[in-house]
Order: sequence, then C-alpha cells, then structure tokens
Amino acid sequence: MGYKFEDLPQLVDHRKSIPKNGNYSKRTQSIKTRVWHHSLTKKDLAGSIASAFANYHISLGWPGAGYAFIIEPKNIVNTPKGKRARIVYANDISLRTFHVGNSNQYSLGACVAGDYRFDGLDDATKATIDELQEALVADKIGEEDKSHNEMPGYGWKDCCVFNYKEAFKFLDAKKPTAAPGTYKIQEGDTFWGIANNDEGITVEDLITANPGVDPAKLQIGQVINLGKAKNAYTPKPSAPKKPQSTYKYPLPAGVWKHYEKGGKRGSFDEVKQIQRALNAVNFKCGKEDGWYGDKVEDAVTRFQKVYLPYEIDGKYGPNTKKKLQAVLKSKGY
Repeated sequence: MGYKFEDLPQLVDHRKSIPKNGNYSKRTQSIKTRVWHHSLTKKDLAGSIASAFANYHISLGWPGAGYAFIIEPKNIVNTPKGKRARIVYANDISLRTFHVGNSNQYSLGACVAGDYRFDGLDDATKATIDELQEALVADKIGEEDKSHNEMPGYGWKDCCVFNYKEAFKFLDAKKPTAAPGTYKIQEGDTFWGIANNDEGITVEDLITANPGVDPAKLQIGQVINLGKAKNAYTPKPSAPKKPQSTYKYPLPAGVWKHYEKGGKRGSFDEVKQIQRALNAVNFKCGKEDGWYGDKVEDAVTRFQKVYLPYEIDGKYGPNTKKKLQAVLKSKGY
C-alpha cells in the first residue's frame, strides 16, 4: 500500500541515493510523534540541502541523514498548486534515525533547512510544511506533532520557536526554558546542536567549560556543563582589539589541501601559519614543518566537524580561515 505523502509532487525519493555509511536499525516501537526541526544553517547556503546534512551526520559516525524528510527552501518546485519547496525523502519511515535523542524509537523526524532565528519563511516553504504534515496525518503516521523543544530533555532548545510559529499552525511552540546547569548527552547529540540555543551559548563556551570532553566523541549519558558554560569563552572586556595583521597567529589566504591529493608541495610559511593556529586552539597537528599532510588534514577535519559541520573536507579555504580567525580572536590572540 502506498502513502499519500509519496504522491506529493514536490517530493523526491532519495532513500537509495543519499550518502550513507551503514544502515539505521528498524524501529521497535510504532511512530507516535512527528517531530519538526530546522537545521540552524542559513537556508541559502550551499550546505543547506539533504545530501550535505547526510555527509555531516555520517562524519559523526551515524549511518546517514538523521531525518526521514528534509525540506529544502533553496530548491523550488513548480506544482499544479503553485511553487513549493522540495521535500527529500531521505530514510524509510520504519527506520530509527537519529534526530531527537532518546526518543528516536517512536519519533519521526522532519527538518526544514534554514536558521529561522534569522531567515524568513517563504510561502513555498510554508505550503510544503502544511502539505507534508496533512499527508502524514492522512496516512496515520504518528499521533501528534511536536517541535524539538517539546521533546524530553530539550526544553531549552530554540527549535522550532522563532518564525516557525508562522508556519507550524499545528504546533504549540513554547518559549524555551532556561538552559539547565548540566545536561546529559542523548543519542545523536553534538556540541553544534547543543550550543545553538536562546542562551547564546557557543561551541567554544562548551569546549572551555568541559575541558575533559572530546566534542567529536560524545557518549550517551555523559554529563556536561551547559548553562554554566555561558560566556565561558568570551574575552574579558578589557582585552585589546587589534587588527588581524598584528595578531600572534596571522592566517594565510587561498586554498590548501593534502599535498598527496593535489595540494602544493614543499615547505611553506603559509602552511606553518595554519599549523601554529590549529595547535593554538587545541586542534593539534604535530610539528610545524610546513607540510600539509595527514596530521594537518586530520586537524582541519576535526576543526570543521566542530565549527563548520556542513563543510567537512579537510581543506583549508576561506570559510575555514574565517572561522579559525574568529576562534583565535575569542582567545584574545
């Protein structure tokens, strides 16, 4: 028997083609809750698409994209009813994907690409949200709709609070509660996802407040400082502001990558600058020898997993430079 959601003209079935590294397990409970998310990536960015989310989630050690459905506002489809944002069917609804921690077994995840603390919701996206939800209800897939912050343990999350009130007529989106002092890691959590909340807590705050925790190897049940992390990594107001050229760790322009994968060969002062900066912010890459080899590529990859989760390629380029500059500045360098 087919589902009504499969007949939506803006839906594309990419279950067989979307990036994967293994398989999610089958659910052991029936779907009770349809959980709605937004990606916290600006909707017009190149990485605000289903395949980029899948690659990021794979980098976390997951089998693939953490949602069953991903709505892409940057990909508009002409349908008999007008313009609609594309829906990517990423995982079979029978699979327990990672999107809402310890509630994954009975929850179906749908994500709308965009950071709706800042982005606006266009009519094509609003219509797609309504039509997907109506089809899921008609298909009797789940009994209720909730936003991420209505699920157990996530009351402090922004998702879906901001402009989602305009589109998710079927949600009773509540203002987030204050972030608790400590937080217990749930299935699929990342520092990136935890940090983006109404408290203004950053990834750097979390890293500083949890010195013994590896953000790339979070464990279910692990307790971290959350509310107590706020402003843990903010420079003191008296810290002098200097132009980047006078900083201790200036950074080069251009694109650099592994010398055995088409990168530049030889000893370069520019690569040494990258190595010094990575070591300074505790993404260790070994001896500063000017070679963009395995250790540098690994350090850049680890840095990107924390700060540029939708651009993980091990290459040093403009976006990695910009984020690395910001982290250096936050340290007062």
